[in-house]
Amino acid sequence: MSTLVVAVMLGLGPAAAVGVGRFAYALVLPDMLTGLGLTLTQAGLLGSANTGGYLLGALVSHRVLRAAGHRRGFYLAAVLQCLTLLALASAPPFWAVAALRFVQGVLGAVVFVGGAALVMAAGGRALSLGLYFGSIGVGMAVSTAVLPIADDWRTGWLWLGLLASALVAASLCARSRLREPAPPVAAGEGSLRPVVAALISYGLYGAGYIAYMTFVTTDLRVATGPFWLVLGLGAVLNGPVWGPLSGRLGGPLAQVAVLLTLLVSSLPPLVAAVPHVSALVFGISFLGVITAITVLIRVRLPAGAWPRAMGLSTAAFAAGQALGPALTGAIGEALGGATGALWTGSALLALALVVALLGVGRSAAGREPL
Repeated sequence: MSTLVVAVMLGLGPAAAVGVGRFAYALVLPDMLTGLGLTLTQAGLLGSANTGGYLLGALVSHRVLRAAGHRRGFYLAAVLQCLTLLALASAPPFWAVAALRFVQGVLGAVVFVGGAALVMAAGGRALSLGLYFGSIGVGMAVSTAVLPIADDWRTGWLWLGLLASALVAASLCARSRLREPAPPVAAGEGSLRPVVAALISYGLYGAGYIAYMTFVTTDLRVATGPFWLVLGLGAVLNGPVWGPLSGRLGGPLAQVAVLLTLLVSSLPPLVAAVPHVSALVFGISFLGVITAITVLIRVRLPAGAWPRAMGLSTAAFAAGQALGPALTGAIGEALGGATGALWTGSALLALALVVALLGVGRSAAGREPL
């Protein structure tokens, strides 16, 4: 089994934990809004509960994975987060839904960080990393199959939990080819200074892109299933598109290029005029930021610093995501609806682009073979 195949199979873990467990929330959100009588602010709070859990999981992931073993921790967290999705089908009260979304976020971060460290330890470079992150799009795309068979948001979560479980089971095919990452670097080594600007930009990106992912299906007057399918299929193309580009351009320039593309695709006038074009371009691009920053980490930091750097970068990303839904939802409500939330998200992506541009000139390093 080649490294590329290992990356794709291992990517089915975050396909379940992120593509299904996190992002498919947008698929059931319209039904939850009516079924539970939620306001946009409450919907944003549920999104923030999940991303708050993701933030906590990212902060502790490298310690948890080091203690449990990356392989064991990756698969255990993947299985447990499937159980949280199935528990949502029991129609718990609002506070319990928020708690389950929080726990799913914690476990999802452990899966995401652990898998990325395992791909890098297996020798995965830019293309392999792009394929690993692009596998999240598989989870997003296949989630749309749930809509025609779900009677309401409760059965929607039931089918999503079963779907996530099937993806995790398939990811076990890669287990025998995995090895543990390098031991942690000694104290004082592996400073994150070379990637500080990228990390700040990454946090702003997290706050901006999540507004699109959370509220775009609420804002649009198009069929949710086809739109989400196009978005997910676009995300699958992250590997072939942004993997090679990140290797050739280098992490800093690739981060700028993908943020610019993402910003344009998120603008509400484009979303309203050609929603499926917006979905395709946004889908291709939103995981490209993750690919670019992971390439940057791999090239600029020693191997022993990769798990910690991935955990902290994911924490910066998650911090933005934790703030994003509640902030953009509240602003959107003040501005009269979900379109205001989308404009707020685009503004945050523009700010992320500016910060990334400031970091480009600091170092020309960041390229690596594919």
